[in-house]
Amino acid sequence: MPHLEQETARLQTAIQALASQQTSLSAQMTAQQQAVATAQTQRANAQNGVAQAQARVSPLQAAAAAADEQVAEAEQDLRDAAEPPAGIPPAEWRARLAALRKKLASAKTAATAAHAKVTEAQQGVAQAQGQVQAADRQVAAAEAAVQATQAAIAALEPRRKELQAALTEIERLNTEIQRDPLDRLILQQVAAQLSARTATLEESHLAARFELEDAEALLARSITRRDELTALLAGLATQIPPAEAQASAAQQALADAEAEVTAALQEGPLS
Repeated sequence: MPHLEQETARLQTAIQALASQQTSLSAQMTAQQQAVATAQTQRANAQNGVAQAQARVSPLQAAAAAADEQVAEAEQDLRDAAEPPAGIPPAEWRARLAALRKKLASAKTAATAAHAKVTEAQQGVAQAQGQVQAADRQVAAAEAAVQATQAAIAALEPRRKELQAALTEIERLNTEIQRDPLDRLILQQVAAQLSARTATLEESHLAARFELEDAEALLARSITRRDELTALLAGLATQIPPAEAQASAAQQALADAEAEVTAALQEGPLS
């Protein structure tokens, strides 16, 4: 019957279109899952950067505390020498005061430099934490894209089953119609089923029109959201490499500064 043939062709075309859409979405999800893995690796690297930056703060803080102690000792030495001891010539006493003042100035300079390095190290920690936050946003965006694609794939499965069941039913009807010899009772049953199916198809067609409008609106919103996520991922991907380079440079600067402060503390203030 032409109607059944047309319906069979329509269902087969719809099933093939769904299969093609599922294949496309599966490929898209694979790429998105790779993006998630890349983003997670970048986040792990950023977290390691935070740990390394934090590890540099404590030694620099200890160096700054030691420099403060040397300032306090130099100030105490200067206070102790405020009055000339008995038996020391005034010229020698003034030379000693000048040496103590010079020692105090040197200690203060070293302490100021040590505290500056602590501040710089803390800024490096904050910068590294910012990179972690950026990587977290990138991971969240990539995972959201995967979840959206998974939901789209899952939404296709009930429709595929519905179309396959309808195709199976039509094939059964065709078999009954083409049965030889013909069974009048069965043909009457088939005719009743076809009439009922025609009414159902008319109702389904009307409902499908509304569903299609809703699906088109949802698709438009999904495409807009996908474009937003893609733009966000692209922006984050361009931000992370320069930030990593800055963090690396800052860590090297902190290492150099730590070595300078340590060397200065080992040599002691100039006398």
